[in-house]
Parts: sequence; structure tokens; C-alpha cells
Amino acid sequence: MSQTAAVDASAKRERFPRFSEEYRARWASAGMWRDLTLHGVFDETVAATPDAVALITKDKRITFREWKERSDALAAGLRAAGIGAGDVVTVQLPNVAEFCYLQVALSRLGAVIHPMHVVYREREMESLLRFCESDAVVVPASSGGFAFADAVRGMRERLPALRLLVVAGEKGEGEGEVGLEELVDDGRSAKGTVTSADDPDAVFYLNFTSGTEGDPKGFLHTHNTLISYMKGMVDFVKMAMPEAVVLTCSPMTHSFGHFLTYFASLGGRPVVLVARYRAGDVLEHIASDRVTMIAGTPAHLSGILNHPDFDRFDTSSVKHVMTGGARSAPELLEQLERTWGVRPSNTYGLGENLVHTQTTAFDPPDKARDTVGRPVPGAELRIVDPDDHTRELPAGTVGEIAYRGPTLFLGYHRQPELTAATRDDDGWFFTGDLGFVDDDGYLHFASRRSEVINRGGTKIYPKEIEDLLAEHPDVADVAVVGMPDRELGERVCAYVVPRTGSSVTLDDLARFLLDQKVSKHKVPEHLVVVDELPLTPTGKVRKVSLQEDIAQRVSAQGDTARGVS
Repeated sequence: MSQTAAVDASAKRERFPRFSEEYRARWASAGMWRDLTLHGVFDETVAATPDAVALITKDKRITFREWKERSDALAAGLRAAGIGAGDVVTVQLPNVAEFCYLQVALSRLGAVIHPMHVVYREREMESLLRFCESDAVVVPASSGGFAFADAVRGMRERLPALRLLVVAGEKGEGEGEVGLEELVDDGRSAKGTVTSADDPDAVFYLNFTSGTEGDPKGFLHTHNTLISYMKGMVDFVKMAMPEAVVLTCSPMTHSFGHFLTYFASLGGRPVVLVARYRAGDVLEHIASDRVTMIAGTPAHLSGILNHPDFDRFDTSSVKHVMTGGARSAPELLEQLERTWGVRPSNTYGLGENLVHTQTTAFDPPDKARDTVGRPVPGAELRIVDPDDHTRELPAGTVGEIAYRGPTLFLGYHRQPELTAATRDDDGWFFTGDLGFVDDDGYLHFASRRSEVINRGGTKIYPKEIEDLLAEHPDVADVAVVGMPDRELGERVCAYVVPRTGSSVTLDDLARFLLDQKVSKHKVPEHLVVVDELPLTPTGKVRKVSLQEDIAQRVSAQGDTARGVS
């Protein structure tokens, strides 16, 4: 290695922070960190089941042997193109097999994978590529009418760190560009020359919060914070459901979808990849591939259950449903149970800590319906005073949710001050979410701290109202936010999507809530009827957009906008 290359390699190693030896010892001695890497466990899976089907797409069934052959060749091709340990590789692809190849290939190289949502366009793309200081980016040539490769070409001169553009679906056009298939072809003859990077404490995953509150934050995970937990969870599911066939509706650019592909790489069971979520396509896959486990956000699952052609498909193979990433109304959970005879797992977690709590099939019906479960193995839960994190609150009292456990992220990328502000010296992470724990240890989620409505000094938690209004026969979807008010500071505003052929009035909503004995101060005083709610790329309602919208409406009227608009 030349002196320049050695300096570059050293700089890459120092690019990201590392956990202290004391912190590492805590989880290693507890057996929660097992010093595994994605590519290492993947190789074990391939050795055990080389000819089993691993990935199922609309037109292909790929075995573990084929997956390894292509990912190894891709790793060698990337290595020859100058990508190595510590490099950040942004991947902006839909749920396709090539994404899975890249997961394993980049792990083997010791590179950092940064997934970027396919719905992003030039503004978001350039901002994230610059912030991450990405060394390479992988994009489709074009998709959905948008020319991704051309977009990157147009911004490259403003991105000095970006050394390589990898294009899926076509050949590279010039210097610093290469087609994805070209990399695979170039690497076939050299795939045995790549030495696997085996540092389980190295940063491997860089992704961003959904940005429901505003600017997203980049969180960093290592192999140990990810793989040790995921391997245990996958082994449990495999034992409970040995013939599992998993389908994920969420994009692989979001953590919920990204890690569900690990069911294949770590567990030896096939995963169905839906390139772009369409409820009809999901139903076709369930029927033709005999899917046993579905995972997705509440919006995904609602779309499947309420698809007009649902009854045409044989979905009897479904034995388990996992939902998370957004609020799940009790009505949806009950509908899932009525349809498939399963009690879905309702999860709570963040990109920063993966999964914190989860309901199970063994929980009482009311707990499965009304809570987000109890802590998963290894996770600890506390409810603390939002203004004094040293003060733990008793059961039944709403406060800030705090987490401690082996899956806690390493920190926010390039934001050490923000990282320090979210945790204490004992390893507790303060989520910014509000909830309470009941006497049985189940977590009840209330809201994001920034979403709490302060009506004349009385705190109102939107989820309570949203869950109730979701049961209104004419309401298809609903979100509740605070509306600026001169007298009280804020009042309650409901954004409602009516069911097809139905209409909704403010009086209807008020009567419905009052009939359920809801306190009058919680009843919405303003209604905005919309065709759809604004969503983040991961399917969560973007509350910050609704807060901005109602503030603009109030400002335009010069006073409170009570009524309907």
C-alpha cells in the first residue's frame, strides 16, 4: 500500500466514531453482541442451504448460491473501482435483488451502506449526497419517468467527494461511471481476491429519520448493534415458523424494509421483493408464492385488506403479520385478526434503536389492540419527566419514553452535540416520544413530543382522538394537529379523508366523540377535508406539513380558523 493510500485508509477509519471499550464490554459480556457481520452469517447460510430459494421477485426465483455468486462478483468489481472499507455508498434503488446483492457486497468490503428513498429528486438527492460525503452512488438509469442517472450527472461537479456513479440498467457513459452489470462482469474473475472485512464494531449502516418533525437526522449503526439482534429474532421466527415465506411492503431504503431482507440472508428462508408497493401486486404474490408472513406499515396493510379485489385471491397462507413505523388504529388490528385469524405484532421503535417494544400472539386482546407491547429481549424501558430526565415517572403517567439496550445506534452522523443531547452516561436514550407504561408493563404510545396539543395549558395527545375517529364509519383516514389560537394557544384540528361516497362534517365528528364520553376540550374545533394525507417516503403521516398548513390557514384569516375548510 502506498503512503497516500495508507493515509486515505486511516482517514476513512477515523471518519466515524466508535463505541468505548467499556460500552462494548457491557453488551459483549451480556451475550447481546456476538461479533457477527452480515456477510459472515450470510456465508454460513449459503453453506447450509445453497440451492434453496432466497429471493423471489415478480419474474425471478434466486437461490442462495446465485445470490452469493453475484454479490461476491459485485464486491470484487466495486473493490477494483476503488471502493473499500469506510467508504459511504448511497443506494437509491427500489426493492430489487440488486439491493440485496449490495447489502452483502458492501458488508464484505467494510463499506457503509446509505439507503436513499426512490421518491427523492434532485434537491433531496444532492443534499444527502453532500451531507454523507458519499464516495459512490447506485441509481437506476431511470424509473417512474425520472432519469436518476442524468440527475446525478448534473450535480457531480458540486459533489467533490463523489468518485463513482453506478447505474443499474445501462452502461456507464464516461469517467467515474460504470454500469452495475459491468461491475458484476468485471468482478467475476477476481471475486476470490477480496478479503472480507471482519470488524463487527465498524459502522455499516447510515440512514435517516423519517423527518416527520422537520429535518431528518442521520443515524449510524454497527454490525454488532444490528446483526446480533437480527440473528436472534430471525432464529426465533424460523423456529416458530420453519416454512416462513416473508414479504415486506416497506421500501428497503427504510429500516423496516431494509432489515426484513435479513430473514433470507440470516435465516435461510425466502423473501418476496415487491419493487413498488401496489396492494394488488402484493395479493398476487401472497396467492402465488404462499406468503406466510407480511410486514408493513398500517397504510400498507389497510390497502391490502381494503383492496376491491381482495376476495379474488387465496390469502389463506398468511399466518403472521408485523406492523410498525406508524400509528396502528385498533380498528386495523381487529380487521387483521378477523381476516386471517392472527393477532398481529404491533411494534414500536425508531431507526435509532430498531425495535423497542412489541406485542405478541400471547398477549391479552386488549393489550394487543391498545398498546405497542412490552420490551423485546435485551431492551429496557423507562418513562421519564420530559423536562428532567433524571426523574422516572410512575405507571400510568405520560412522560418521555427512554430506551437502553444493545441495538442503540452509535450516534448521529456529523452531529456529535445532538448525539450527546439524546443520551446520558448510563446509556439511556431519550426518544422524544411520549407514552406511559401500565401496571402490567405494556407501553401505551401517546405522541411525538412536538405533536402534543397545548389547549389553554391542558395537554391533548393526538393519537387518542385519531384512534377514536378512525372508527367513524365515514372516516377513511385521519390526523389530528394543534391549530394556533390567540386565546388558548392551540385548539384541536382534524384533517380527515372521507370514505368513498361519504361526507364528513365537524358536527358529525363532535357528536361521535361526545357519544363516546370524550372530554369536550378534546373535540376538534376545526375540520379540514382532504383527498389524502401527506406522507413521508416511509408511509408515516407528515405532521409537520399539516401543522404548517393549518398555521397558514389561520394566518390568512387573521384569527382562529374554527369551522371547516
